[in-house]
Amino acid sequence: MYKGILDTSVILRFLTGNDRGKKEKFKSLISKAGTEQSRLFVPLMVIIELVYVLEKIYKISKNEVREKIEGLSALSVIEVESKGVVLEALRLYVDENLKFGDAMILAKARVSGIKPVYTFDSKDFKRFPDTHLL
Repeated sequence: MYKGILDTSVILRFLTGNDRGKKEKFKSLISKAGTEQSRLFVPLMVIIELVYVLEKIYKISKNEVREKIEGLSALSVIEVESKGVVLEALRLYVDENLKFGDAMILAKARVSGIKPVYTFDSKDFKRFPDTHLL
């Protein structure tokens, strides 16, 4: 059973800790969900926004962004949409130094088995055998 959907702003306060009051409210929500044996859902769009804001606005390194989101997804009361794709995208984002959007596309292809990725983006995709440059 779901307790609800988490918005980017709520998760940001938890991950950055820049507003203690809001971080505590989030922790309370997590605790309550655990007590009620319910889950909080995190849509893919929220993950994409999180990566963008953490990297571009907060100037957090790709490695730290990856650690924060992997840590969030490991919480038992959190369900990240397409978690396998997100975790593979985070790996590609860091290990292959891809933009996160490109990493998500390539991760989706790999996890789902739908290949190749057709693209005009020779800069980022040419080194991957899962892609086909048009």
